[in-house]
Amino acid sequence: MSTPALNGSTSRIGTPIRAITSTIANRAAPSIPPASQAYDPLLKALFRHRLRFVLLASGVVTWMNFTAWSYWQQGGLTKFGLVGALTLPISLWVLIATSLGWFAVALPITILRKTYLSSRRSNATSPFAIIKQALSQNSTKAGTIVYLVSAICSLVTHLIMVNAYELQIYGDPKLSFFVKSRKHPYYLNGRLLFLIVTQLSAALGFALRGAMTDRFAYKWADTGKSLASLFFVILFSFVISAVFTTLAIGFAAFVFAVLRLWLPFWFKIPFLHLLFRPFTAHFIKGPWTIMLPLRHFQLLFRAWFLAFGTFFVWETVDGLFDEAIVGTAPISSVTAEPNVTLVSGLSSEDKIFSFFAFSELRELASDTSASASARRTELFGDQKSALNLWAAVSRQSLLLLGRDYQTFLRRGQPEPVAPPPTPAEPKPIETPLLATPTPLLRQRVFKTAPESPGRAALDALASDGPIATAIGISADATHIPELFRSVVENRVVTPVAAETTKKVKNVAGLGSQWNNALPSLTNFGTKYTPGVLRKAISTSSRWLKRDRKNKVVESWLPFWEMDLVIIDALARLTSASLTEDRYGAVQRDIPKILEAMISFLTAIEEYQAELNASMEPVDPAVPSTENSELSVEALDTERAKEVLIDMGDGLKQGIQLIVNTFGDKLLAFKFPPRTAAKLQIFLDYITHE
Repeated sequence: MSTPALNGSTSRIGTPIRAITSTIANRAAPSIPPASQAYDPLLKALFRHRLRFVLLASGVVTWMNFTAWSYWQQGGLTKFGLVGALTLPISLWVLIATSLGWFAVALPITILRKTYLSSRRSNATSPFAIIKQALSQNSTKAGTIVYLVSAICSLVTHLIMVNAYELQIYGDPKLSFFVKSRKHPYYLNGRLLFLIVTQLSAALGFALRGAMTDRFAYKWADTGKSLASLFFVILFSFVISAVFTTLAIGFAAFVFAVLRLWLPFWFKIPFLHLLFRPFTAHFIKGPWTIMLPLRHFQLLFRAWFLAFGTFFVWETVDGLFDEAIVGTAPISSVTAEPNVTLVSGLSSEDKIFSFFAFSELRELASDTSASASARRTELFGDQKSALNLWAAVSRQSLLLLGRDYQTFLRRGQPEPVAPPPTPAEPKPIETPLLATPTPLLRQRVFKTAPESPGRAALDALASDGPIATAIGISADATHIPELFRSVVENRVVTPVAAETTKKVKNVAGLGSQWNNALPSLTNFGTKYTPGVLRKAISTSSRWLKRDRKNKVVESWLPFWEMDLVIIDALARLTSASLTEDRYGAVQRDIPKILEAMISFLTAIEEYQAELNASMEPVDPAVPSTENSELSVEALDTERAKEVLIDMGDGLKQGIQLIVNTFGDKLLAFKFPPRTAAKLQIFLDYITHE
């Protein structure tokens, strides 16, 4: 009976045991892809396409510039027939000059703008601070060098056209590097030097204008390019170029006159005159006047139009770049999952890319078509997808608004850095004492007997006493022989010490005299300076260093244009959720959205009240100078209030849109007392209507 049982047990143990297979797999939850993989590549492709338009338009502007020069250098339109006038713009030399000018003038400006494009504007609040901050940036330094090199290349291209066209029509314009003289073949040509100084002055003027206008900062606007905007860009560039070219000509004449004025002083420096005289000795002769270019009208005409053409191409390319880069476009609609791509772009690390994503989100929120409604419904809560898109939209929008709100509360100051945690001090381990420790004696063991007064006097008069030592040191310092050291104490050491003290007092008195003389020198300069010049210097200094209140407000709200887009998109999406949100995902975030908007609006209104209280009325009895300063302050305050009004109006419209949509349904939510009191004003406004 036992054997079969044993055999059965053995057979059961020998049979392999297999686990039950299952189709369940441990899969990670899907997540929204990062913006660098989903949204940013699409936007970069759009920017590359628009950059081609800028390059093409800059080529057309450069071609028009060199075509105008070609017509003038060949004698004007009267020298051509109809066929010649039509074929000249597409002639070989014109196309070669256009290509050289485009590579030397237009292309470097486009590359600079693309390389140093920044999303954050300057936080400086006065023209002097703006220039100082711009000069400390690498973009301004690199830009200035590129402008200077580009201006010289433009001059070289013009000289090539002069040799190709102008020699046969107007003769030699005398623009060679050296003057044509057999006696002095190495004298530099003053005409060419004046053209070089003019081109460099125009380049410095363009760099200064770029520093003042914060050229490399992104122009926060939501406008696309159109024929009207392009015409305005060209017209505005024409006027700005004419003004700055005229200023550059005057500055170049001043610099040229100063260089000639200092030339005789350079000749008086040893060995330096040997270097300068073979090239510049002829500049000492002739009239010493700053109006010397007026005696050479043709040269002045050429310098003005050459600088104008260079500056106009720069300014036009710069304006075309701004117009081409700011227009938003719905680029997420070309992808397989447009909502996922759009939400991914909201969290882009680049503020410009994030601005494009929020602008597209606002367009989606305001679109009334059936396809847009379907996209919003999918955005609010798609049960077929495990991605919570609305949560990402709400979190990123409130995060950006919260950061800008905190920046405004800190009045533009950076966020304080939290101090590092203090490390815990290790507790000392107490060891048991084996015996009682003996205290250390910190005093003399053997007591010394007090010295008598007579003994102390004898020690002082001894040969190695303190008096003898001091006399020996003084004698060594004054090189006195050993024979006269007995009388050195009374006749040498004492007078030397007294004379030293006297000289120290004289030096101190001399320093005080210089300190007293400095104010007198300042008063002398102030006294003998003409009153008109003193007033002009004082007015210019105040204008340069005075803080502009609108710049102050913009530094406190660095991304207020983007905040308006976020507020509008949030408000429209929240209003659309009343009928398009099937599962109530948006309604859970309504208290947070309204609280964020109302808190921001309250801070804006409080500062508006401060600005209104700080304005001083203009009194007719006050002198005109003070009234003009008050008028300037009032103008700055109004400009600052424009930014605050735009921000406040955007917040009010967003809050009012949500309140109008939900109405009494908002009573189901709980709000903080301050938020509820502000929200009640909007509800009462609906009731009174």
